This record gives sequence, structure tokens and C-alpha cells, in this order.
Amino acid sequence: MITEPPGWPLITAFSFAAFVCLWWASAPYLYVELFLWVFFASGALFLLWIIRAIPALLADINAMEANLLRWLMPWIIAGCTALAITADIPFQVRFTLSKSALADHAQAVARSGTSSHECRLVGLYPVCWSAATPDGGAQFSIDDWQIRTSAGFAWNPTGQMSEDGLERLDPISGPWYAWSGWDQW
Repeated sequence: MITEPPGWPLITAFSFAAFVCLWWASAPYLYVELFLWVFFASGALFLLWIIRAIPALLADINAMEANLLRWLMPWIIAGCTALAITADIPFQVRFTLSKSALADHAQAVARSGTSSHECRLVGLYPVCWSAATPDGGAQFSIDDWQIRTSAGFAWNPTGQMSEDGLERLDPISGPWYAWSGWDQW
């Protein structure tokens, strides 16, 4: 019977799954892929945890109590991840760390008056499409790993954005907006 608490491989797998969730939650919008990842990856990991926990609990409850923190670590990781995503902490941290680079990029795009499909890292965000808006601002997509590209940031120095062609346009702070459009899939 398995009486050992979850080993480092299982805790590492939970940590990796949590990191992916936190990274995807740091984008301007929560993506469908995040919820699919949580459902399938976390579901499989928790099933493995249960397969280990039930025999251990039945075999020797005292041994399980002695290593309670390690037994509960996957649940602690999942709870902290859910709490951070609910409080929008991943987005706030990533956006704050990238804000000056995003502002420089937005101003350069607005001054150019054109659009570009050149991929580059702007702060902590991979950007592969940028365009100047008619009202003197800029709009660009965020192309995170394995994520759709129909969402990103919009910037306008006047603080007012036109919603033409966008499904959603939500203010972030100051001249910054998160936008989401139809990606035609």
C-alpha cells in the first residue's frame, strides 16, 4: 500500500499546472484555454492525488497526519492559485511590470500611423500585431503561448477609445484598455 505523502514529482506537476494558470490569467482577458487547462490538467492531477490518498488513509491514518502539510500541498497550491486569479493579481503584476515598455511601444505605433505584424517582446507580453488607431492611439494583440490572438491592449493618450470592430473594450487605468475582438475561427 502507498502510505508515503505525495512526492516531489506530483507537487512539481501541481506547481507547473498552477504556473500555466497564473501566466494565462496575466493576459488582458481570461481565455477559454485557461478553463480547459484547469479542467483537464488539474482534474488528472487531483485524480492521481486521490488514488494515492485513499489507500494511504486506509492503511495508516497516523502516518498521513504526520505528513499532513505534504498531503495538503496540492490543495494549498490550487487554492492559492484560484485566490490569486480571482483577485486579478497575475494580470496586475505583469501589466505593472510591463507598463513602461507597453507605453513606449504604443507611442511608437501611434506616431508611425501604420500597422505591423512584426513579433517582439514588449515588456513581459509577446506582441505580433500592432496598429495605429484613427484617433491617435494604438492597439496591439497579445500572443501568449498556445493562446488565441484576438485580444490585447489599446492605448489612447486622450483616454477615450472608439469601440469600432471590437467585441469588448474594458478600461484598465488611465489611457489603457483591454480589448477583445472576433478572431474569425
